[in-house]
Amino acid sequence: MHTILLIDDDIMEFRLLKNMLQDCFDEPFTLKYANTLAEGIELFETLKVDILLLDDKLNNGLTAVDSVPALKQVSEKIPFIIISNAIDAAYLQNKSTLDVYDIVDKYHLRSKIKNGLLSHAVHAHA
Repeated sequence: MHTILLIDDDIMEFRLLKNMLQDCFDEPFTLKYANTLAEGIELFETLKVDILLLDDKLNNGLTAVDSVPALKQVSEKIPFIIISNAIDAAYLQNKSTLDVYDIVDKYHLRSKIKNGLLSHAVHAHA
């Protein structure tokens, strides 16, 4: 069973993602949720996480530029996938800029999951 951690400041995103995963992800999973970076780091330190989904912009003004390095101090070994409503910021144009597995527009997340994004991510880092 895969453990997926979502760090997003909007609980509705958690509910949407859970439904999306039930519809589109063919592997067994548990979805965990944190609404702040601090809470996400705490879960990240205590759980065996297989995939991290991170909202680019958290409610305290943090962007992935701030969040990714803080999370990578805990673990660099799992795939980080940045999700955002708008991926036009310069730092979101190339996944190597943040050293993450992928950067996905939230509007395309369902189709990306359906086309194997999470499966490929998990198996690439196994």
